[in-house]
Amino acid sequence: MPAYIDWRIEEGPRGLQGVVTCNHPATLYVREGARPHIIRPRRARALRFEADGRVVFANVVHHSGARPNDFLGRALRLGR
Repeated sequence: MPAYIDWRIEEGPRGLQGVVTCNHPATLYVREGARPHIIRPRRARALRFEADGRVVFANVVHHSGARPNDFLGRALRLGR
């Protein structure tokens, strides 16, 4: 994801401030988490993915959701 992360220094209300942005389509789902949901193919007849090192095809996937991961906030707090 580093190719999608950008930063800049700009004038803010209290002086200079750092602004970090990430424009990857999945950023919001990673940072905020995702509820369980169903995934269906849009442009093909089946979904194709790897599970346990094997290629799997499915017409529908019941995704279990994901916990929030505030990677940008942690990186800013750690100064990295």
